[in-house]
Amino acid sequence: MRRSVLFAVWLGLVLSLLKEYGSENESGPDPTETPITEPSVDFCRGDPCGTAATCISLQSNYTCVCKYGYYYSNKTCEKGQIFPATIAVNAPYSENLQFVNSTEYQELSKNLSAFFKEAFKNLTGYEETVIVKIQHPSESRNSVPGLNVAVTNLFRESSNATEAAVSAAIEEAIGNDGSLVNSYKVAAHCDIYGCDPKTTVCEGKDFPECKCKPDLEKKQGDDLSCPVCSKTCSAEKHKYCIQEEKSQTCKCMNNFFTKQDGECVACSVGFSGEECTDNSELILIIVGTVFGAIILSLVIAVSVISVRAKHKQNPEKRSLMKSGYSDMSTSEDRPSMFPRVQTTSGHANPGYQPNNPYEMRSTNRDRFPERDYDDLYEISREPTGFRTQSRY
Repeated sequence: MRRSVLFAVWLGLVLSLLKEYGSENESGPDPTETPITEPSVDFCRGDPCGTAATCISLQSNYTCVCKYGYYYSNKTCEKGQIFPATIAVNAPYSENLQFVNSTEYQELSKNLSAFFKEAFKNLTGYEETVIVKIQHPSESRNSVPGLNVAVTNLFRESSNATEAAVSAAIEEAIGNDGSLVNSYKVAAHCDIYGCDPKTTVCEGKDFPECKCKPDLEKKQGDDLSCPVCSKTCSAEKHKYCIQEEKSQTCKCMNNFFTKQDGECVACSVGFSGEECTDNSELILIIVGTVFGAIILSLVIAVSVISVRAKHKQNPEKRSLMKSGYSDMSTSEDRPSMFPRVQTTSGHANPGYQPNNPYEMRSTNRDRFPERDYDDLYEISREPTGFRTQSRY
């Protein structure tokens, strides 16, 4: 009995501990982040802003938003003077600030409206300040610490406000009380308008417009981007449309590249692939040309050397041939096809010196016996050769 009671108590303790541990580890909202909740009441019911402006229901009221460069007045949107700027706000960043119906966004808008209203109290014609964009910390390029916000300060067209006067008034307000805004910088309209840089090009001085890039077009109700391919993106113009993340992109087909005017033209010789970025064919052409030139040069060199070697004669052979041709032209005998060798021997040669020691006249003649015989024969030359004949 006691064992069963103890087991029941132990089991109860275990279950209570598990329940407590599970409740502590359940994923809940970050205490630093206020969850976004939809307004309990639709304050835009009945179209309180009229047809000219867009009504946005907030947590406790509503706001009427006009298009860029216009301010809301008497259920209509009036064109005004626009003074765009980027400011640094002394407030932490929260993801809820990206939603206009969040409490954080409503509080920031209220505080900024009060700040600029006080700053422009000495300027006539001030109407309102509109938050255009709250930049994420990763997108901010401002070196000044704080929350970076792009705003437009709108004045009536009849106002004598100038950019210099507006900047001076804001700088003076920051100097008097920098607890909310700590810096102010004049911006260009296209810098804060919000055109999609991938699909559009921002144009316009006072009232910017997002122009679609070639072969793209806008969807109805979307003025900031051109996410759809147009009919000009076709195979007839060597183009095709592909789907990317949130939009479509028109690209040139393989072996074509995009010119500055958006036209797709064929790749140059040696290039291929997407946007003609592959140059492997060009490398092969260059290498083949170089090797061909080297081979041609070698062939020409070998041919020249062979021709020169063929026409070049041995100097000794050339002398013999020349001597033979000379004898053939001067001799009265029958010409011979072989060249003759000139020597110093023979009785017909001038300065003949006999090789017979008996016929040599020398100072040492007494050392040799004189010839004591007579030549009975002599050698005669005939066309057919040489022969001996009797002298008597």
